[in-house]
Amino acid sequence: MEFIQDPKDSDLNEVHAIEQENEVELWSIKNFKDSISVKHFFKIFFLNETIVGFIVARLIPHDCEILNIGVTKSVRKKQVASKLMDALIGECHNKNIKHIFLEVRTSNIPAISLYKKFYFNEIGVRPNYYLTKKGHEDAIIMGRDLP
Repeated sequence: MEFIQDPKDSDLNEVHAIEQENEVELWSIKNFKDSISVKHFFKIFFLNETIVGFIVARLIPHDCEILNIGVTKSVRKKQVASKLMDALIGECHNKNIKHIFLEVRTSNIPAISLYKKFYFNEIGVRPNYYLTKKGHEDAIIMGRDLP
């Protein structure tokens, strides 16, 4: 059984564990708590009662910025990220948001492919944006318009 819902503080250790699988400067549990307190769009994906993914985005009039998205390695390529993106895009339509933006590591080919599947285009580059375990990495700025 799978479902998407808002997180509770008690879910944040599991969300943070997914975040720890990333190769970049990581969000802390406090960052996730702050996203809850400021009422960001923050959804978690459950599969068989286990949290396997999350998405966090800032929604402001007419614009959305995806701040963080993560899926545990064991279920990647199983449409979890796509379902989280669908939930976000649905919320954007409900709030009459017209543009969605994000940054992604240049080496994160699976994420870039996901975003292209959702009609995001490259609109710029931020040099040395991400701190990684091996130094710094550029970020591709991507965006798309919503009808």
